Amino acid sequence: MWTKQLVLTIGAVLALVQTGVSGSCGGDLKVKSQEDLEAIKGCQSYSGNILVDQTGIADLKLNGVEMLQGDLTISNNDGLQRISFPKLQGVNGQIRLLNNKALSGLDMPLLTALRNFELSVHPALNEVKFPAGLTQVEQFSIADTTVVRLEGLKMSVIKDMAITNNIYLKQLSVGNLTKIAGSLTVSANSPALNADFNGVQGMKMGTFRNLAGISLKELRQVSGDISFITNTFTTLELPSMTGIAGTLTITDNMRLDNLSLPSLTHLGGALSVAGNNELTTVNAFPRLEEVDGTLDIVGNFDQVELPVLADVRGGLNVQTSSSHFSCDHINQLKKGVIKGNSFACKASVAKPKSGLRTGKGGFDDESAAVNSLYHSSQCGLFLALSFTTLYTLL
Repeated sequence: MWTKQLVLTIGAVLALVQTGVSGSCGGDLKVKSQEDLEAIKGCQSYSGNILVDQTGIADLKLNGVEMLQGDLTISNNDGLQRISFPKLQGVNGQIRLLNNKALSGLDMPLLTALRNFELSVHPALNEVKFPAGLTQVEQFSIADTTVVRLEGLKMSVIKDMAITNNIYLKQLSVGNLTKIAGSLTVSANSPALNADFNGVQGMKMGTFRNLAGISLKELRQVSGDISFITNTFTTLELPSMTGIAGTLTITDNMRLDNLSLPSLTHLGGALSVAGNNELTTVNAFPRLEEVDGTLDIVGNFDQVELPVLADVRGGLNVQTSSSHFSCDHINQLKKGVIKGNSFACKASVAKPKSGLRTGKGGFDDESAAVNSLYHSSQCGLFLALSFTTLYTLL
């Protein structure tokens, strides 16, 4: 079914390009006034890069154009208040909206597909909507805005996504998303932000900071590193996670008192659980058998349970401020489990410290030859609007 839909999409866009391109519908365009854009409103498809930079335009409209074969950059227009793409459906390139500080309205009613979307430094913009549903995009970034609502993200696969420094954004949901070939970063938005990525089954890298809540119920495999740092949620559950090819970092989540990764069996990098002051029992890893990097657990916990851990190829550092903790169980891991040179287990420590070093990748003894678990999952296809090539998810 996916193949059939893909062919139909390519055919539709090809038809649009063939019927819309003429001699006046191509070439790079540097826009200084609305009249410059009015000159191409008869083009269904325009081939070339369009730049709108440092103009005095207040209301910008890209009339007529349904398909853009090139990049659209709108930047540093201090008086620009509104942008409208009334007919634009697809961009074989990128849309970059940068540093238009008075921009308060962005209208993209028909846009469904493009390569890259970047929106940065818009302190007057409070919503970003894709009413027709953004179903195909390779890279997506929104940073340094006052956006309250982000709606219409309907893609099922993506390479990179970054949502950062949007201080009023409290809800983020990408319900159709299942695969992330590159990195997902959600950081420094509203401290009340709840992020829902429940459909995501695999990703390469993940960074989650300053969140009030995170949902990743279907996440099964990570082919790189994943980190949860300085969040305020009380619960972190990854019920479907079976393998992480890189490092798992869970640090400085001051309210975290419930941590659960019941299906995780293998870590290709290090395990760092540190500075989570409310986490009094570390029993989140009942099936964890192998850690190819360092095992570092630091905090004020009373108990650590690693019932089936059989192989740690790096060192071990367990430190707690609790006087109720016993190292007896941890010391048993010296007998053939811990392969690295460093081993430390301490209780009643006034200021417990991480034992991780800051070499390549940030951790000692990390294997450089870990096979990506992500490759075992079925590869997805992404239509990158090139009409001749397909972007293959790793």
